Amino acid sequence: MKKFRTKRKLNIGYLLLAVMMLFMSLSYGCNTNRGEDTSEPVLKKDTAVYYVNREKTRIQGEKYVFSSDDTNDRIEEIIKALGEEPKSKGLKVSLGKDFAILGYTFKDGNLTLDLDKDYQKLKPSEEILVRAALVRSLAQIQDVQYVQILVGGEGLIDSLGNPVGFMNEESFVENDGKEINAYEKVTVTLYFATEDGKHLITGQRQVVYNTNVSMEKMVMEQLIKGPVLNGYYPTINPDTKILSVTNKDGICYINLSEEFLKQPGDISSDVVVYSIANSLIDLHNVNRVQIQVNGNSKILFRETLSLEESFERNLDIVLKEEP
Repeated sequence: MKKFRTKRKLNIGYLLLAVMMLFMSLSYGCNTNRGEDTSEPVLKKDTAVYYVNREKTRIQGEKYVFSSDDTNDRIEEIIKALGEEPKSKGLKVSLGKDFAILGYTFKDGNLTLDLDKDYQKLKPSEEILVRAALVRSLAQIQDVQYVQILVGGEGLIDSLGNPVGFMNEESFVENDGKEINAYEKVTVTLYFATEDGKHLITGQRQVVYNTNVSMEKMVMEQLIKGPVLNGYYPTINPDTKILSVTNKDGICYINLSEEFLKQPGDISSDVVVYSIANSLIDLHNVNRVQIQVNGNSKILFRETLSLEESFERNLDIVLKEEP
């Protein structure tokens, strides 16, 4: 500014006006370029409504622009869009032809959809795709953290008889171009209890699993299912339900139902917690594990172990094999 004033002779009023206009112009430009306009709630990312392709092998999103800032309005917008014919000819509606939505409730970040019983008539391979389309479409709304599906007022049960519980976008994984309902065989390492309940022992299990379910959730399902070999003992109450599983920045957040607090047999709290932590951390993308019960981690588990901290791998508690 000093150089500018020495080169030109301007009256002070004109100079002040010019400076003010320049400042306003720069401020507007910065806000526009950086997306700092807070007049509309910021979305998690570009919004899309997901539909199942006509071959029923995958889901695909079509860009969507909201017309309202209100969360409930946006939920209703997405639900309406899911029932409308998509623009792409290779896609079919996700909601409305084979089944209908009876209603929904939204509270504390949890969105619960109640579908009619015609939803149960979907073939398992198609149901998982429709479920993914519904959850992915609705979980993009900024205030929606989890989505739950009820069928006729009852919790959704998958084709294997397992309760589905709350889901988010991370409940359905992309697989490098593979179909979302593809199945894979993997070998996982699981940690179960010794007979005295004071140590862990390892065992490997081959599992054929649906790849739209995260590996973290699959490992938890296998732990809850319990051991199949003699000499191995369960660490988790088989009535425990998985409410949600998310992995963020290497920390796996496990949200379990209250049945988790009622442990089978005389098993130490360390054995229970580290059976979960060690099994999950054996996956390449998990470094620590945070356990919650009904969304709450402020629990002194069995009056000895605080669940507020996240847990690292603990191999000291694993029974060493004799040479």
